[in-house]
Parts: sequence; structure tokens; C-alpha cells
Amino acid sequence: MSKHVFCRTLALERGEPLAGTGHLSPRFLMLAWPKGKWRVPRFESVDMSPALGEAIRDAMQSQVTDNSVVLVEGSPGQALPTLLAYPEGRSYVPGNEAETVALIKAWTTGEPLPGPVDDRITILCCTDAKRDACCARFGFATFKALVAAADPARFNVLQCTHLGGCRFAASLIVLPAGQRYGRLEPTDVPGFLGALEKGEVYLPASRGNPHLDEPAQAAELAAMRWGAERGQAQASTRLEGRHETDADHIVFSASSGEYRLSVTVAAKVFSIDGACSGIDIEPPEREKRWFATSVVTQE
Repeated sequence: MSKHVFCRTLALERGEPLAGTGHLSPRFLMLAWPKGKWRVPRFESVDMSPALGEAIRDAMQSQVTDNSVVLVEGSPGQALPTLLAYPEGRSYVPGNEAETVALIKAWTTGEPLPGPVDDRITILCCTDAKRDACCARFGFATFKALVAAADPARFNVLQCTHLGGCRFAASLIVLPAGQRYGRLEPTDVPGFLGALEKGEVYLPASRGNPHLDEPAQAAELAAMRWGAERGQAQASTRLEGRHETDADHIVFSASSGEYRLSVTVAAKVFSIDGACSGIDIEPPEREKRWFATSVVTQE
């Protein structure tokens, strides 16, 4: 197969839905590291000492806390603090590497990062060329559009290492809201930033509520989109019950504003190439994915 075929392109051709892939770790740690030195795995990046690499690896693999750790870089000329952590939203510049390692180890055990709170909306956009060509091509284009459009007083836009779901590039995470997005095009940026400014989910690229399981994520997004088309506030959408009619069909009762809804979701098995590097080398994986088939009002 041609090297110009991207896993993102295949996912779109197969019709794989975004909804239901919103799972997200509740704790994020960002370490400023030059993009040119990023490597896979990230804890073996260029100029990273064994002690620092081990601290990052241990944080990512912790059995005590559920963490994500990413390396980040800003736009040209942007000065970043060494560490930035959520949910505390604090940034810190350690005095030396030993302090950096100690802080990462403490954070891994559940201690919050010290330092001032950054109350801006942080947008992480994967541009990790070392991990996947889709993130390099599609992710970087979206990152540049975000930098050009976002008010730095309101948004902290960072490019970062692998976030998961390369086939959904451009792949993004928004903190502290804890939202995961995919297939965000540069042309989507104004609407995306506008939704975040209002404290809303950008529905066209949302991958789902990380606090719900995959079928419920698909149902909630369908109900929110139904409501948005009728002028209902996103915050008024609620899932209120579910009934599994069989292994591949679930009917959710929901509400959107004053409307009572019935949302049906169905499962389908998709062929999935998780990264460009495996195309035509390894057989695609087969995974069951959920998507909404109908949203109707209840009498």
C-alpha cells in the first residue's frame, strides 16, 4: 500500500465514529521538552537523563494514580514553565533536574504540583511526528490555526506527544474541562474556540464524555446534537435510563430542555489501523464501536 495512505483516511473511509472514544485520565502532567528531541517512548527522548525518564515512565505506569504524562512545546518564542499539572492547574519551574524528578515522583503518588495556578484553558494538540504521520500532517496544521486564532490571555495552546487515537488526527485534549476531540480541522478552529469560551462542548469533533461508557457517550452526544438543533442548552441534556434490547442495541431515555427523548444506539464491528506504520504490514484490529441510530421524542 502507498506510503501516502494515512490511518486517518482509512478510518474515515470505513465510517468509524468518533463518539465513544472519549476516555481520559483524570490527572495530566506536562513537561516542557523541545519537539526536535521527542522520541518514542517519550521517556527515552533525547537529552533525558535515566532518572528523569524513569520518573516519567513510573508516572505513566502507576498502579496508584491514573495519570497521563506528555511532553509539550509551545509556538516559536513561547516560554513555558517546566511543569504544568491538572486537575490542580498549577505550573512550576524547578531549580534543577533533581527537583524536577522529585516533584514528578511526588505528583505520581497523588500530591498536587506546587506553584501558581494557570486559570487559562489549556489545549493540547498532538503533533508527534515520531509516533504517527497523521499527527504530523493533520495535527500540526490544526495547531498552527489554533495559535493564530486563540487569545493567549484565555488559551494556553500547546503541541504535545501522543494522546492516543492517531487515526482521529487532529487529536486534542482540553483542560481543565477534560474533553477529548478528534478530526478537528483548521476551518473548525473559530467554532471550537467559541464553544470553549462559553464553557460548552464543541459537538462536531467531540469524542464523548469521559465519565460515561462507550454506548452512553454515543447516546449523550446524539441527544446534545438533537437539542442544539432545536436551541436547547447543552447543560440541559441528561441520560436518565437505559434498556439493552440485545447485545448490540441499547435504548436510552434522555432529556433535552423540556423534551423527553428516546435515543437508540447500535454496535458495529470496524476494522481499525491504529497507526500509519502498521498499514499493510499488520492486519487491522477488529473492534466493536457504538453509534446512535435514532433520536425521537417520547409522548
